[in-house]
Amino acid sequence: MSCVILCGGKSSRMGQDKSKLKIKNQTLIEFQVKKMSQWFKNIYVSVKEDKFDKQFLIIKDDPKFQFYSPMIALYSILSYFKNQFVFILSVDSPNINEDEILKMFAFLEEDYKIIIAKTSSYKHPLCGFYHSSLASICKEFLEKNEQKIGLLFSQVKTKFVEFENENTFLNLNFYKEYEKFKSELK
Repeated sequence: MSCVILCGGKSSRMGQDKSKLKIKNQTLIEFQVKKMSQWFKNIYVSVKEDKFDKQFLIIKDDPKFQFYSPMIALYSILSYFKNQFVFILSVDSPNINEDEILKMFAFLEEDYKIIIAKTSSYKHPLCGFYHSSLASICKEFLEKNEQKIGLLFSQVKTKFVEFENENTFLNLNFYKEYEKFKSELK
């Protein structure tokens, strides 16, 4: 099974490219690729342009859409694969581990097209499994200028897998969150 790590955002709240933030002796994207490689056969990185000098397997956003949107990334990723589930994770979610992945993975044999994490505060659309057959629906949304991934949830059978620990789904959106995460690493 494949995992795709999203690295194509503007990182506007962080003020710099999140994927290139340093954690120990590596960048955040290197950290995530190494971590996800423990559980997935193929790891891809989703980007607007290859900013990693061919260091990773890359899936570029469809150039027909010249704006930033997770929906473009999702469409481009799902178009790349055929008749399979893909695990999607944003680069700025470094606390996701095997336990969370396996809990979502358990629902793949059921009749869902999307299986994502949910905590009491949020649905986490950039942490979960999506079936490649959804590419055409993503394209329809993009053509109508609909950007919110949450719109897919009402269109296809979606499983929200409940998790209690909010910190597991930490997003490093601001520099203070990044600094706190770094200080807590052992």
